[in-house]
Amino acid sequence: MTRLRFIVLTIGPPAILVAAYTLCFPAHDHEQATQVAQFVEAEATAALERAGRHDALAAACAVEARTVLPSLPKSSHLLIRPPFVIAGDLSEAELENLYEQAVLPVTSGLWRSYFDHKPDAPVTIVALRGDASFAAAAAELDGYESSSYAGYTQRGQRRIVVNLATGRGTLAHELSHLLALFDFPGMPEWFDEGLASLHEETVFSDDGLTLIGVENWRSRLLHDALHRKQLPALESVIRNPAFRGEGEGLNYAIVRGFCHYLQERGLLSHFYRKFRDGVQQDPTGSATLCELLGAADIGEVDRQFRSWLEARAGR
Repeated sequence: MTRLRFIVLTIGPPAILVAAYTLCFPAHDHEQATQVAQFVEAEATAALERAGRHDALAAACAVEARTVLPSLPKSSHLLIRPPFVIAGDLSEAELENLYEQAVLPVTSGLWRSYFDHKPDAPVTIVALRGDASFAAAAAELDGYESSSYAGYTQRGQRRIVVNLATGRGTLAHELSHLLALFDFPGMPEWFDEGLASLHEETVFSDDGLTLIGVENWRSRLLHDALHRKQLPALESVIRNPAFRGEGEGLNYAIVRGFCHYLQERGLLSHFYRKFRDGVQQDPTGSATLCELLGAADIGEVDRQFRSWLEARAGR
């Protein structure tokens, strides 16, 4: 198959693409539909050219781009940087900056420290400038009503939707969730949320290769609960299938703090890989934690964790 034939079969001839978009828009929006189609066609073709080969992932990203952009605000733009499709109501320069300054360094750090298998299917990032466009995009794409969340992940569609008005921490959180799908799809919720929450607030190591968690607002919840002697036992959190609901905020704080503790001990990457590889035999991770921390049981792990918390609170 020639390169031109591959591009045409994958993306569709421009005339067909324009016609398809035009039929999907009301009559008064035909001009917008044409502009959207031409924009996506140009970006998709450029992505395949950058790939430098008959790249199936780049082609799949082009198809995803054609799907997502018409559902976004009129001012939206789009970039294709396989495996990522990045779209939102930002300028092309702002999207490029988001990719270069946030998506690329965060994902590189996560892949280096934890995830051995990179995406083999498109990952879509919808980044919105503020509350109004975030609410509109969430409703149009997924039927979601505006909520207190600053972003969310649609795992089945491999799509992240984030409100950048709250900062870029939510983007890092949701990226952790989606990249984990390709490497540890059976990760239990407590660890999935702990690892993702840890990366809401990070700095890079001195060599610029790894992400290091630092304290954030969840840390205050954790220290307050410890001070009031209302901190649940670690075992009850990691064994509880009902992670969300009542006590959800404190649950998030506990698992983030515990991942921070493991990272400071130099064990988080080791735990991730040993847990991933042995999850069938150790579905909660308790046995793996005891092995790595030299503890007789999960109660001893909890006591070590609380001692670490108390030492940090006393600084």
